[in-house]
Amino acid sequence: MVFYFVQRGETLFAIAKRYQTTVHAIVAANRLDDPNGICPGQALIIPRPGEVPSPPPGGIVHLVRAGETLFQLADKFGTSVQEILRANQIAHPEFILAGQQLVIPEKPEPGDDWPTVGRTPARKGTTAVTLEGIPAEAWSHTPRRHVGLRPSAPVIRYERVFAGLGDGCYYAFDRHTGSMKWRVAATTGEVDPTLMGISLAAPALFDGLAYLCGPDGTVKAVDAHSGRKVWQVSLGGPVTAPPAVVDGILYVGSWDRHLYALEGKTGAIAWQIDLNARILHPPAAGDDHLYAVTDEGRLWAVDAMMGQLLWRAEADPSHPPVFAELLVIAGGSAFDPTTGERVWEVPDVGRSPVVRVDQVVYPDQTVDLFTGQPIFQESSSDRSVRSHLLAGDLLILATETQQVIGRNLVDHSDRWVLELEATTAASPAIAPGQLLLTLDDGSLTAYRIEPEAE
Repeated sequence: MVFYFVQRGETLFAIAKRYQTTVHAIVAANRLDDPNGICPGQALIIPRPGEVPSPPPGGIVHLVRAGETLFQLADKFGTSVQEILRANQIAHPEFILAGQQLVIPEKPEPGDDWPTVGRTPARKGTTAVTLEGIPAEAWSHTPRRHVGLRPSAPVIRYERVFAGLGDGCYYAFDRHTGSMKWRVAATTGEVDPTLMGISLAAPALFDGLAYLCGPDGTVKAVDAHSGRKVWQVSLGGPVTAPPAVVDGILYVGSWDRHLYALEGKTGAIAWQIDLNARILHPPAAGDDHLYAVTDEGRLWAVDAMMGQLLWRAEADPSHPPVFAELLVIAGGSAFDPTTGERVWEVPDVGRSPVVRVDQVVYPDQTVDLFTGQPIFQESSSDRSVRSHLLAGDLLILATETQQVIGRNLVDHSDRWVLELEATTAASPAIAPGQLLLTLDDGSLTAYRIEPEAE
């Protein structure tokens, strides 16, 4: 055990990194109520590896059986020995005992579900999941009251659907039956009347925790299975952009002009950077970089670990960025992710694309990832599309005319058209055999995909 005196300007995240421990380990050892409330001169106990009094929240808790090794557990749960060691602050693989509780961290890549807006932190909006058949309503939930907030996009993880609805609360439902598992208020008090009509930020799900952001600037982590609050912090302005979570760090853009990095298990602020304007769209992440668009019309690239500005470029403020490995794309403009140089531009596209391999797919055209040259273009442009995503070869288009269209990307024919009672509030989400929509009337509807009649 080591005693350390906090220096001016230090964060708990920086101290944990210096001593090769975790913020949670320091918080638990010192019984800190607020990981962001440390002050210069404060004495902290820095636990050595193996001295963590309790496992961090989230993840899978496994009770070690006699004869089990970390190598067996890593293989069983599809992770690495090093990840288990780091999550539990164990110095050596041999330092585990029968009866010991271990947290098994979640794999960073999702399976066939849709755990965040755009499915991954890169926000590509595409998946290999195929939806063969016609949508048929399975279940829905409409809150009893509407407080003037628009629902968030739904997300899917752990066989549950998570979404913020029109009553200003976040919900978790069983994705098959629609039974409600928990409900959590998005704000700590009444909704500011000046914020009426804005959308709640879609949750982000990772490692057993659901991250919920409120229009009052609160960011909280809750247990994804029970809804129990794990931590909560208040930022300097409303948060309406869905967060991104990468390698255990939560990235949040706020109306207070700052992009924040929060340690996922405790809410400790790792860093913050002023981007000079409000952040209204979700950031995209890739190759240790973050990309955020501000409402003054700039695309910013930030080092994800240090919070340092890498570059900025002029960009359409209407569309969130998408990280496409070799490029970062905002609206119809593609940029070199390392330099910010504009590589190509497609005029008048109307929104950000979805990306599959080397194809960049907009609602009415597909272009080559490397050159921006057209691969396919509709004869007439349809500006009624609010959002779109790609499931296998099925392009799903949500329109302002209260329709959702399933269009074959290969021959560009419509497989089905779904008529709605209200327009979609945000981007849909998909899982095997299922399509999830939130609507402007404040509700959430789940559709099962039934085989077409012969």
